[in-house]
Amino acid sequence: MKKVFLSAVLLTVFAITFTSCRDTKKKSEETGEQIEETMDEAGDKAEEAWDDTKDAAEDTWDETKKAADTLKEKGEEVLDSAKSKVKKAGEEVDKAVDDAVQKTVDEVNEKTEQ
Repeated sequence: MKKVFLSAVLLTVFAITFTSCRDTKKKSEETGEQIEETMDEAGDKAEEAWDDTKDAAEDTWDETKKAADTLKEKGEEVLDSAKSKVKKAGEEVDKAVDDAVQKTVDEVNEKTEQ
């Protein structure tokens, strides 16, 4: 009885071992294929992400350049406006000085005529 039981156990162990090895080999191949597919998909997604990032960077650069150009134009407009206002203020100061000098001359002339 012992021999029959041990023989049955031995046959079961052999059956499991050989079946398990074939299944393991098959599962290993399937796993390898899955890993390869996953790596391909990851590579594709990384490439897509790189393209998206590159496009976004180019768009950002274009927008930054456009904003810089607009800022330059606005700065030039402000500078031109400031120059114009300073020139006008200078002319007004010159006129005021001329008027004050003329008024002073007129008053001096009036005083000397008396």
